[in-house]
Amino acid sequence: MTYNPLDEVKHSHITLVRVSEGTSETINQLGEYNGLIYISSGTGYLQSGREERKLVEGKSYVFTRESKLISSSSQLFHVYILFWHKSDTEFAFLSSVRLAKQVPAKVTPLWKEALSLQGRKSYSEICRFKSIIWELLSMLTESSKVDEMDEIIENMRNHLVKPYKVCKLAAKANMNPTSFTRAFKKKVGISPKDFLIRERIRVAKELMVQNKGITIKEVALKIGMQDEFYFSRLFKQKVGYPPTVYMKRAEERIAIVSQMFLQDHLLSLGIQPVAAPAYPTIYSTSGGIPRYLEKDLVGTRLLNAEKAFQPDEIMQTLPDRILKTTLHNGETQSVLLSHEQKVEHISFKANWNEYLREIARILRKESRVDNIEREIEILENTVRDQLCPLTKRGNWAVIWVRNNEIRLYGYKDHALLDLLYQKLGFNPHPNLPKSGYKVISVEQLVYLQCDKLLILWSHERDVWKLAQSKEWKMMKAVKDNEVYFPNSKNWDPWGPLGRKKMLIEFANTFQKSKVKLY
Repeated sequence: MTYNPLDEVKHSHITLVRVSEGTSETINQLGEYNGLIYISSGTGYLQSGREERKLVEGKSYVFTRESKLISSSSQLFHVYILFWHKSDTEFAFLSSVRLAKQVPAKVTPLWKEALSLQGRKSYSEICRFKSIIWELLSMLTESSKVDEMDEIIENMRNHLVKPYKVCKLAAKANMNPTSFTRAFKKKVGISPKDFLIRERIRVAKELMVQNKGITIKEVALKIGMQDEFYFSRLFKQKVGYPPTVYMKRAEERIAIVSQMFLQDHLLSLGIQPVAAPAYPTIYSTSGGIPRYLEKDLVGTRLLNAEKAFQPDEIMQTLPDRILKTTLHNGETQSVLLSHEQKVEHISFKANWNEYLREIARILRKESRVDNIEREIEILENTVRDQLCPLTKRGNWAVIWVRNNEIRLYGYKDHALLDLLYQKLGFNPHPNLPKSGYKVISVEQLVYLQCDKLLILWSHERDVWKLAQSKEWKMMKAVKDNEVYFPNSKNWDPWGPLGRKKMLIEFANTFQKSKVKLY
C-alpha cells in the first residue's frame, strides 16, 4: 500500500474566525471535532451549552463540543482554531496540559504561515505545515513564571478555605518569598495576604446575597475562617459596615428582568438585587455593568441582557419578587409566566425618577425618594450654571460613532439627551430628530452644519477613522474647533447613581474634552 502523507493531516485543520463587536460565531457545529483556540486579538467568551469562559488575548483554550464564540471587544475579535477529529489521538494531550500565554506578535505569524500551507500537496509543504503546528503547540504549552503566577492566583481564588503561606506559594513559582511577594504585588497590585482577604470578602458577599437564610458562621467557614467574630470585624474593616447590615440589603430578594439597569434605582434605595441585567459586550472590562455599579453588585447574579433571559437562571436565585419591564424581544415576553405571582410589571416611563418612584412604591421605600431627587436636582442646576456660557452659544448635535455607522441623536425621550437639552441647557440644532436616533452618513452630518458636536460612547479607533475622511474636514464644528469627545463609555443616567456619577464627571471634564480631529 502506497504511503500518503496527506493521511497524517486529513483529520486536522486550522482556521481563522473573525467576530465583530456584539456578534457571535458557532464553531464545531456537529460536535465531531475537538479543538484548540488561540486569541490573536480582542476579548470575548466561549459559550458551550450554559457554560461560559472568558477569552483573553494571547491565551489558548481547548473545547470538545459545539460552542459559540462571542465578541466582547470593540475591535475585531481574531481567533485561530486547530481542529482535530475526535477519533484522532494525536493532540489529545492538550486537554490535560497547562496552556501558556503567548503574545500575538510572537505566534500569529506562525498561524498565518500554517494557514497558507494548509491543503498543499507536495511532501515538503505538508512536512512544513506539520512542523509549524508542532512548533505552535510547543510554544503554547511552554511554561513560564507568568503562567505559574496566573495558576497560583487562580488556585487561590478557587480554594479560599486553604491556609496559604507565602513561602509555599513562592516555592511553587520557584522563587524566594521576597521575590515572589514583589512579583505578586506587581501583577495584582496588592500583597498575597491582602489578595486572599479581598477574595474572601468578595466570595462572602456572594454567599450572603445568593444563599437565603445563610448564617454569618456558615459564611465564615465557607471562606476558610473558623472564627465568625474575627470575620465580622474584618468584614466591617474592609467594607465599612458589619455583615449583618450587608445581608439586610438583600433581605427581600429582588430579581430584575429588564434591559435597563434598574439595579441602579434599587441600590439607591438601599437594596441589592439577587439578579440583575448585564451587557458583557458593551461593558467588557467590568463584568457587563458600568464600572460605578461594580462594587455594589458583588454577589448579584448578572443576567446577560444581550440574549433571551433564562427562567431557570433567574429562579435559581430564589427571588421573593421579580421586577420586570417590557422586553425588546417579543419571544421573551412570557419568560416568567409560570411564576407570575412573583412578578411586578413596570410599564415604560419617560423619566428616570418615574422608575425610581414606581420601584419605591412597590418596595415601600417612598420616604427615600424626595431626598434622592433633591440631591440630583441641586447637582443638575450646579452643572447647568457652570456650563451655561458654553452650552447656550451655537447649536449642538450628539452622535455615536460606531464601527460601521454614525448615529445622530434627537433631543428628547432619552435619559441622556433629556439631561443635556432639558436640564443642562444645551441648545439643540433645529434639524435634529425629535426623539431616538437615526443612522446617517458623514455627508449628511456635514450637511447638518452644526455649530458644536458632542461625540458620546464611541471608541477612539472609530472616531479617528471617521476623522480621516475628507468630508469630516468640511464640517463647521470641525473647522471652528468645536468638537467635544469626553470619556463617556460608562455614562448611563437612567438611574440616580449613574446620573450623579455622570454629572460629576461632566462638570469636571467636559470643557477639557475639546479635541482637534483633523
